[in-house]
Amino acid sequence: MFLYVLDKFWSDHHTATYQQQATKLSQRKKHQVIAPLNYLNHIITFQDNIVALRFTMPPSSKRPRSKFKVDLSGHGGQYEDVVDDITPPLNDEDIESDDDDDDLNVGQSSEESEDEEETADSKRLRMAREYLNKLEAQHSASDEGESDSDDQGESDEDGAPVDKVGKRIAKERLRKSGLLQSRIADSVLEGIQSMRCSFADAGNKSAEACAKSWIDAKYVTYLRGHDLTPTCVALSHQGNKAFSGAKDGSLIMWNVEDGKKTTIIPATKGQHAASLSDRNEREILAIAISDDDRYLAVGGRDNCVRIFDVRKLGKSHSPLTTMEGHKKPVTALAFRSRSLDLYSGSEDRCIRRYDLSAMTYVETLYGHQSPIVAIGCANKNRPVSIARDRTVRVWKVEEDSHLVYRGGGDVGSAECLSAIQDGWFVTGHDDGRLLLWKEEKKRPVGDVITAAHGLSNGVTRSVISCGALALSDVLATGSNDGYLRLWKVSWFGTLEHLMSISI
Repeated sequence: MFLYVLDKFWSDHHTATYQQQATKLSQRKKHQVIAPLNYLNHIITFQDNIVALRFTMPPSSKRPRSKFKVDLSGHGGQYEDVVDDITPPLNDEDIESDDDDDDLNVGQSSEESEDEEETADSKRLRMAREYLNKLEAQHSASDEGESDSDDQGESDEDGAPVDKVGKRIAKERLRKSGLLQSRIADSVLEGIQSMRCSFADAGNKSAEACAKSWIDAKYVTYLRGHDLTPTCVALSHQGNKAFSGAKDGSLIMWNVEDGKKTTIIPATKGQHAASLSDRNEREILAIAISDDDRYLAVGGRDNCVRIFDVRKLGKSHSPLTTMEGHKKPVTALAFRSRSLDLYSGSEDRCIRRYDLSAMTYVETLYGHQSPIVAIGCANKNRPVSIARDRTVRVWKVEEDSHLVYRGGGDVGSAECLSAIQDGWFVTGHDDGRLLLWKEEKKRPVGDVITAAHGLSNGVTRSVISCGALALSDVLATGSNDGYLRLWKVSWFGTLEHLMSISI
């Protein structure tokens, strides 16, 4: 006796429809067909959700003919004896079946479907484990070393082992996006100390003699080319090119490797230099280069921002475009990290924003009460600016607002600014102070460096310039004492002096 599963109510005169429905159900994987359709004779009864089906089997099967009552409401069924007035069975050759084994039951079919689902899940789990094992093997075999040795035996606060593969994946994602922070201050210190050890009796030499030793060892190179004092310098992102502007109005591109120069804008000479006002108007005050080393922005006393294509500087020295709009000299320029957004600051107390992807002006930012001195911008669209009004301002461009920071009543005006990363920046002041700022704090964080470059006749030297390697913990400052001083920036809010290099 075999059973077909139906999902409708059928009467004895719906045998043909019943056969079609049973054929459809037989083709579904989750329903096991356990009797050929040819064995069905007809429906005997139909009442109260009970359907009595009559089946006949071939004589060779030697199975008793019987009747099975099916309860469509889900309460099961039972066998009953059937009278011997049934239609004769069909021959074996007339029976069609896709399965070789017709004796499987419904329980076996459900188990097979469960096995198939488990197999698919197991396959996904196995592939994920193989991928993680492959990553772990690659990282254990590599000697990138910056934190490999630190990862060995590393554990969290609860004592559980750290997911090294997860950390590696996150680190690789940050590296590709350009947001990976690097802790290189200690390695930089070791490298400079090893260079200094090569100088004989370096500790007993004067500052001038020590500076000459750096030059003789070719660790420091002096480049000459401007007629008057250089005012600004910019280094390409790849580090193979440098650009400098001077008071004589000249703009020079330098090859860092061999020191060769390419004059982009010549100095003002001859008849053009006859008038002092003409020379002053051509003075270059600010330079900035985009992170992709494609565009060079130059600002000066002509109240304009000129844009050059670095790739064409060897062939053409003409600017791509000139941005006008400032009413006074342009004193500060900065590109937003990893973008073509350019910000310019001027003595007219305004900051103008440009989009160099379209070579257009975007908007003007107002807020400073004195001439702007410097601008910096990290990855977020939040430039930082300083001015003679002794304030530091963080501009929330997308929200059309800005934050104001003040160092205190006795802190002098800021002379230089460097954006280390999003939310962190450093300012150098004319009273010799060096301040570390965090965007969430209105006051400087950590201890204030009061005399970063020492004293001269009892007066602190002002910090004239500062620059930090983006997303790192290394900061460099300069003054008129003849030393380049290196600092280690701690994210706990402290500045630690590493060493001084005589130049």
